[in-house]
Amino acid sequence: MNRWKLPLAAALVASLAVGAVPASAATFANGGRLKAEINQLDRQVDRAQVRHQITNREARMLNQQVRQLDRTWRIYARGGFSRGELNTLNRQIDRVHNKLSRQLIDRNDHRYDRNRGYRR
Repeated sequence: MNRWKLPLAAALVASLAVGAVPASAATFANGGRLKAEINQLDRQVDRAQVRHQITNREARMLNQQVRQLDRTWRIYARGGFSRGELNTLNRQIDRVHNKLSRQLIDRNDHRYDRNRGYRR
């Protein structure tokens, strides 16, 4: 009976030790990934404004929301990210991304398009 207890205990300790390392690394990677998504979202808003795909007013609103995301990320990063904070940031990023997507396909801007005249 003692023959199988020692290898079982060793396997249990090894699995716990291996399982603990990726969890802490995953939290850091998720925080870094979210920061990269915020930066990418900022570039997308700027690119859409330069290409006249969104109005200046829409761009100001989206840029303000991206800046708020960045401030929230910095506040959360000071003390380390909890799972709830990561989820909150992820939801907020998704909301801003969806707003940008809706503005890109919105045809009610009444802006002049070189190829189609005034958009309706």
